[in-house]
Amino acid sequence: MYINSRNDLKNIVYKFTQSFCNFNPSENIIIFSDPRGGSTWISEIIQKIPKTAVLWEPLHLAEVDNFGKLNFGWRQYIPENEDWPQAKMAFDEVFRGELLTHWTCQVTSPLELIKSERMIVKFVRGNAMIPWLTKVYNFKFVPLLLLRHPFAVVASQLNYGAWDYNYSEFQIPECPFNEIYVEHEEFLSTLHTKAESLVATWCITNRIPLESERNNLDWITIYYEDLITSPKQELERLFGRWKMEIPDGVIENVNQPSSTTKEATFSISIDQQLSKWMDSFDDEQIIKLQRILDYFSIKVYSKDSLYPLMK
Repeated sequence: MYINSRNDLKNIVYKFTQSFCNFNPSENIIIFSDPRGGSTWISEIIQKIPKTAVLWEPLHLAEVDNFGKLNFGWRQYIPENEDWPQAKMAFDEVFRGELLTHWTCQVTSPLELIKSERMIVKFVRGNAMIPWLTKVYNFKFVPLLLLRHPFAVVASQLNYGAWDYNYSEFQIPECPFNEIYVEHEEFLSTLHTKAESLVATWCITNRIPLESERNNLDWITIYYEDLITSPKQELERLFGRWKMEIPDGVIENVNQPSSTTKEATFSISIDQQLSKWMDSFDDEQIIKLQRILDYFSIKVYSKDSLYPLMK
């Protein structure tokens, strides 16, 4: 057999590793966030829990084809009472540890997986599926939704490089259950910049878990800004819900930037760190972005505050 790349070799190794893994889906720890929303940072904190291994972003359609075969969109929505057996089967593979590749295991070694009792599954494109997933699976540890100011998320996305594409208009995804986009088609047609489009995507996908009556019951919502300013309090709240001791060294090291942060910005003041997005947009742009929050009735964040306004 001819191996034509290092990734092909890694995939063979991880395919072999799968035979030694049989994770219980309900025992895994699930993290939801937006791209550039702090998911790597929190996963590196949580990974200090003994006998855990991180599964990296299995919803990335360009790297993992399991969900692409189901015509998933990049920010797929599934109504919480929907019966979709094929999607359930795809997530079963994820949660049992049957989707091990060079991509999903990029921060995890085969030995770590074999020695682990549970996975930390990091999703950055699954927020709109949280109510559905938490009805389909009875997770022992309530999933974590980490939210960050949408303007900060979008500024980081535009700075990061992965969103370096030409923008002409908001594209409504052609995927199952795209009604959460279609119902706003008229408004979305008025968005003229990439930043506006990305903020709208944040609003459309995050209002699903935020507006649910099950928010902070079947999953726990923590705000990035609160985690930076009050790490001990927020981690105690999280680990308290999990009925788990906080691992040694977690709180002391919580202000270390993640491995995907381009600059070690946590060394500056908290307000400086949280206000960096203001350098990415002028006053006129900020007003246009606020218009989007207002349209979608997003009250938890505003152009006038670096911090969440309501919990």
